[in-house]
Amino acid sequence: MLSGTGIFEQDLRHLNHKISPLQLGQLIDNALNLWSGNDLAFLLGQQWLPSQSGNLTNGLLCSANLTEMQALWQQYHWQSQPWLQGWRWQTTQQQHLILQLDIATAKQQQFFIELTLSSLVASYKRLANQAWQGHFSLPYAKPKHIDQYHKYLGDKLSFAQPLCVISYDLALNNVPFQMADKQSFRLAELQAQQQLKQAEFTIGLPAMIRRLLTKGQHHSLPDIAHALGLSPATLKRRLKPFSVSFQQLQDQANLHNAIYLLAVTGETNLQVAQQLKFADSNNFRRSFKRWTGQLPSQFRYWLNQT
Repeated sequence: MLSGTGIFEQDLRHLNHKISPLQLGQLIDNALNLWSGNDLAFLLGQQWLPSQSGNLTNGLLCSANLTEMQALWQQYHWQSQPWLQGWRWQTTQQQHLILQLDIATAKQQQFFIELTLSSLVASYKRLANQAWQGHFSLPYAKPKHIDQYHKYLGDKLSFAQPLCVISYDLALNNVPFQMADKQSFRLAELQAQQQLKQAEFTIGLPAMIRRLLTKGQHHSLPDIAHALGLSPATLKRRLKPFSVSFQQLQDQANLHNAIYLLAVTGETNLQVAQQLKFADSNNFRRSFKRWTGQLPSQFRYWLNQT
């Protein structure tokens, strides 16, 4: 299991021992090679919340509802799932959670997505005492083990989508959780807040770059490198262990913003092109097709179809 990772058994006994993105990726590859089935990520997801410990987990278990749970997770998820970055969008009748990964090859990304969605479905069922009701848009082709998806995630699935999106009716936000405890939640939140203040790191490098690019404050590699106090060459070198390039992050941020403007706020192609600093709408359409294989007009009502 630990072969080739540079992780040793004694490291596992140290509570605050840190591993690199490359070590985590190799560990996942080893686990997938050793596991005879194709349900490893789903099974781990089923046990994710009850097997975790710490302030964040205590807070999640004591949350009043999905809204409170999401807000806590989004603010402090670095303590248990540092490879994830989450965004929340809202349309007229639905909530949409956008998930982006800061690490891993395509194979490992699918593993982390399966793990994350399985943990959400299992945690919601445990806390709300009812089955999850929502739709998952997944950024890869329909897998051969689709039966595992139906078993653990349900039938409301769309594959080969531009983003990983969790969509559900707004009414689900206020379904009361069975283990809700206001005082315990507040205590766990304060402790998680204190722990985050003491942490050496609170966000990964790809997530920080994506955040800057998504906010639109910086656009070029030199701009981002300067904002982070690095040279462009150093920034590119530090991204290599995450298996992602600056150009990929820039494309992800532009796609993220483009779909938000098209599907949530209802902007025209010209308006999107102007806001994303493209020369004209034709240039934007060409870039969008390069990112997704489709035209922007096909995504204007994308979230309404989930």
